[in-house]
Amino acid sequence: MAEIARLSKDKDRQNRYPSRRADPGPPPAPLVRDARVLWWIAATACLAWVMYGLINLGWLEDLMAERLLPGLYDVPDVDPESKASSMADFWTPALLLGIPLFTALGYPLLVGIAKSNSRNVRSIYLALITVTVLFTVVGADLLFGYDEVSVTVRILAWVQCGALVLSGIVTMRRSISQWLPGAMTVKPFRRAADE
Repeated sequence: MAEIARLSKDKDRQNRYPSRRADPGPPPAPLVRDARVLWWIAATACLAWVMYGLINLGWLEDLMAERLLPGLYDVPDVDPESKASSMADFWTPALLLGIPLFTALGYPLLVGIAKSNSRNVRSIYLALITVTVLFTVVGADLLFGYDEVSVTVRILAWVQCGALVLSGIVTMRRSISQWLPGAMTVKPFRRAADE
């Protein structure tokens, strides 16, 4: 009986924690070519709209302050004009520097998926893409959602988002999922008998 219990426990452990293949082979072409090309497209679009934003920083801060001002009139104990100005002075450069930083962090993760043959790195990459896309959509609206700003800049932000999403989708292709190690299964939760 003890031998059967031990074998059952070993098999359960092996099913939950599959062993890695000794040689997974070369990474699939879509991972090392297509996903990276899409990331470079996203990075180029990001660089273009960030350069536009940094060149026109003072003007964009003024536009954002004007946009924030009506919502601050009802806030008690706050000078609306100084608060709107300070918020715009912080958020405009924060978005213009933060979004490219998040975008740049994606490339080492994308390379790391292929080098380390890691499903976990892919999951982190997909999470980072999700956060970056959300910040880019909100940031592009806050920074460039004005009639005075060329619509081309907003289109560049959407090109970045689309390329990042496509890059993430490419990393989930069947050939890549089969090349990566198997996923660990979660053991179902068991309640105590007295509950």
